[in-house]
Amino acid sequence: MNDATPKEIATHFGIATALSFSAIAAPFVPETILAYAGYRYLRHFTYGWRTWRAPARVPLHLGRRGYRDETTRRRGDASWPIGLAATGQVWLRREDLVQGLSINGDDPRWQEQAICSLALGACINRMGAIVVQSVKQPMLTGRLAEVARPYGRDNEIYSIDLQAVPRPPLRIAPSTLASAVTDLGLGPDAGAVNQALMPILEMLGARHQMNPLSLYEAFIDEAALGRLVNGEYEIGGDEVSAARLSSSDGAALRAAIKPLKELKDETRANGRKALAVHAREIAGLTSVSLSEGFELRSALSTGGLVCIRPSSALTTALVIARCVEALAEGKSGHAATALIHVVYPEALSGASARRFRAAAMQAGAISSLSLPARSANHVYKATRNIGAVSIQEKPSAPAPDGTPLGGKITSAIKECLFTLDIQLPKAPTPQAVNALTDADVRRKYA
Repeated sequence: MNDATPKEIATHFGIATALSFSAIAAPFVPETILAYAGYRYLRHFTYGWRTWRAPARVPLHLGRRGYRDETTRRRGDASWPIGLAATGQVWLRREDLVQGLSINGDDPRWQEQAICSLALGACINRMGAIVVQSVKQPMLTGRLAEVARPYGRDNEIYSIDLQAVPRPPLRIAPSTLASAVTDLGLGPDAGAVNQALMPILEMLGARHQMNPLSLYEAFIDEAALGRLVNGEYEIGGDEVSAARLSSSDGAALRAAIKPLKELKDETRANGRKALAVHAREIAGLTSVSLSEGFELRSALSTGGLVCIRPSSALTTALVIARCVEALAEGKSGHAATALIHVVYPEALSGASARRFRAAAMQAGAISSLSLPARSANHVYKATRNIGAVSIQEKPSAPAPDGTPLGGKITSAIKECLFTLDIQLPKAPTPQAVNALTDADVRRKYA
């Protein structure tokens, strides 16, 4: 009846009225039919449903006034602003973005504005957000604070700059480093050597009260690795041999060395050479820790706003791997109030992007990737089918900082297919930032 013309509705009303008077012999029936016919006439003709074919989804504030999506017939419930199109505001639902979002562009200013629009949506929806920004960009904490200020959340933002020495450092696990080694494309031999070496370094670090990662470069050395395979090593000028240790300590050292010793000589040699490229950087990492520091899992559960700037492709891979672990460690849907955005470097293999996307979908989180306008072939193949929404930069003439920039959004969401030219929400100019202190961080995220 929603699609009937006024004449057809009036005809139905007349027929119902005639039938009501013809059934006058039955008590109360005519009056009931007449009242029902009048209700249907008024409801579907005079005060019919307000339907609207929105540019994307019908926003929640219109849904509360009775507007329904013309396609799905559901009341408007979209709460995430994407931008402004010629046909009106573009809104999406949180459930739409959980299907994956990619932001493609080369202009750092445009990428920054797109990230700010994501932070705006997170604040509007009272969600947490973790932004893993580009190594080359300055810290975005000030920009994000200005976005969060109208919502009273500018004092919630915590900044982790891995190019400095954050206190507390970012906490990782040995499995995090293993995932990073795989994602750097060092090959299966490097992964096997790293997997066999890390338990040894953890044991030696605990025995000599040292950071296990600081021993990485020393034991990747060809001679040192060969001695370790034979049950001998040297730390701080002290030479240790499994044969000269007590029976229990010697047995523990031999048991730890066994997986490394069982590797083929060729595998050890190839893996050692591949790991040597990053061994010095791993040994010098003071911005991450295996035993203490800032936990991304706690940030997900508390709904905090976190901005992380990596220092290299290695630390980016570590942060992505830690995000994947935080998303995977929990029940299905446990991160439904979180958004994680990653500026993905082309130095990585693309495998972590797929793992990140799968873990976010399982956890119910919104996952977003920033990519170049034309990604490298290996990254393009890995990421082309992992998101339902894509925003592409539209090159424009230089404009003052903060001016809304253009883009093209494409949706592959079921029942909401569209392609639109949009303007991103204007990014505010950063001013003073109310950063969390170390004590605040330990109390909030420990």
